[in-house]
Amino acid sequence: MPGRTARAVRSVPTTLVLKRLAKDQEFRNGMPFVGASLWIDLLNTTPFDGARQHDFLATQADGSAWLAAAGLAGLQTPPQQPMLAQLRETLRHAVDPLRQGKPAPAAAIAAINRLLDDVALRLQLRPERDGCRLLERLDPGPAGPSGIIAEDFARFVCDFEPARLKRCANPACTMVFYDRGKNNMRRWCTMSICGNRDKVARYRSRQAEK
Repeated sequence: MPGRTARAVRSVPTTLVLKRLAKDQEFRNGMPFVGASLWIDLLNTTPFDGARQHDFLATQADGSAWLAAAGLAGLQTPPQQPMLAQLRETLRHAVDPLRQGKPAPAAAIAAINRLLDDVALRLQLRPERDGCRLLERLDPGPAGPSGIIAEDFARFVCDFEPARLKRCANPACTMVFYDRGKNNMRRWCTMSICGNRDKVARYRSRQAEK
């Protein structure tokens, strides 16, 4: 029929209930999700609070809690915690090269490709009143949540802007984020913590000078 079109719409696996969480929900059950990309949120599972470093993937229970907060609770294929921790350390070495506009390390690419070998894209054409929708369903297979994160990283490195991949301006903070703001002016992992600390420090400095 003339005028009818097919629109590609990406969906999620039937085995995965991916929660569409609010953009301003920076902390979920005490865990940071400030990276603006899933693979960066994985890196931020070892935050430093000024006194000690936390590890939100330290145990299998911790890993399950993080996956639930990330919206990946439907893919608890064991053993996910060791896979996630290993992937985190591999991708950690990719941050600075990417920020400098360099290619991701070969080891990171190889690790991602091993996970992507298990990931499949399932297509389904769904008729609708005004045309059709082409549904794209990501099936991570045995890779589970690590496969979802690998796919996120793969798409990221193909489309990102190096100047938007940043480390928090607080030298004591270990957080990384991708600045998706229009003006690319973001400096802090979160204004509620590091941004506010900077404001307090500058205020105290001004008061001391009086």
